[in-house]
Amino acid sequence: MNATKDKPKRHRTPVVLFTLFFCLSGCSQDYSLAPPADSEKITVTVKLPQELKTETMWVMYRSATCKSISHGASGQRVEQDGRHSVYKEFQRQGQSDLYQVELPKDGGGACKWHLANVTFGVVHVDPAQFGENVTNGGGGGVVVIFDHNNSPRGGADIKVDGDLTIKKDYYPWIKEAFLGGYSKRISLTGEGGIYLKYRALNAQHVYFEPTLHSHFTIYSEQPKQKKEGNYTAFTYPDGTTVADGKWHPNFLRLQTIRTGRAADCFSLRRYANCPDRRPQLLPDWLPEPGKPGFGRYVIADEWGTELPSYSYRLVGADDQVFQDLSEPNGRTKLLPESAHPLRKAEFPKRVW
Repeated sequence: MNATKDKPKRHRTPVVLFTLFFCLSGCSQDYSLAPPADSEKITVTVKLPQELKTETMWVMYRSATCKSISHGASGQRVEQDGRHSVYKEFQRQGQSDLYQVELPKDGGGACKWHLANVTFGVVHVDPAQFGENVTNGGGGGVVVIFDHNNSPRGGADIKVDGDLTIKKDYYPWIKEAFLGGYSKRISLTGEGGIYLKYRALNAQHVYFEPTLHSHFTIYSEQPKQKKEGNYTAFTYPDGTTVADGKWHPNFLRLQTIRTGRAADCFSLRRYANCPDRRPQLLPDWLPEPGKPGFGRYVIADEWGTELPSYSYRLVGADDQVFQDLSEPNGRTKLLPESAHPLRKAEFPKRVW
């Protein structure tokens, strides 16, 4: 008799435990954001040229409290941090060319959300100016990751400490496609792919300044038939056409066409090979220790790297002329303090 009474209890216990487990897994969780009033803010600012506009920003928050549960190929349970997406429009700051979004770093709520990453970018204001039925394509995108996870667009290509400032050149790219249906798009081509991806764990301010060189448009035409040896043809602003099997334009070639500078001059890794280092005199006057009344200047390139053995010609405040080669640390030879501040700094080719 007792065994009969106990039987229903043994069946009832798993049902109660299952119900409890299901609810703890989130069936009644409040997944909404509730940023505390004193949450640290992250500001994203875009400086827009006339021809471009901002796209809607995709903001992702993550939670280690509210897990996302899925199952693998073998039926195993897979837990991941929960994700919550919101979408923000950039707000113009007065009558300026600055557009801004302010985001709470602490998303709050029962799930204890934290800001994980943002995806934003710029597109052309008026695609129709490039022809009938022309639509906006890719390029001009930015992903900034604020935690140690990947973004929906993958991991970061560049890691930065502190605030993030992005200033990049872009060119209009009109591309015609024929395979799989005709389309014509105006994209932006620049350094990197469709998205520039950064990890900035400690950033409070993100600043993006795209410069569009609208008078240097590149055109591409996809082949009408798919067969070996048929490649997309790129016509550059100087009139040359290249069909080398690549899917995107050569950015450094565009930079060279526009500026006349060698491609090495636009890459930090290859900049040392650049024939034109764009020397500049750093403004600080450095008094020479142990030699009162004397000092030096530093000659550096556009990236701030000291230029050793670089020729200079300086005209002092008293019209005295000093010309020589910079030392291994980029410093000039000793100059009398009477030469400071300089009237003129020149960097002639070495002919003396």
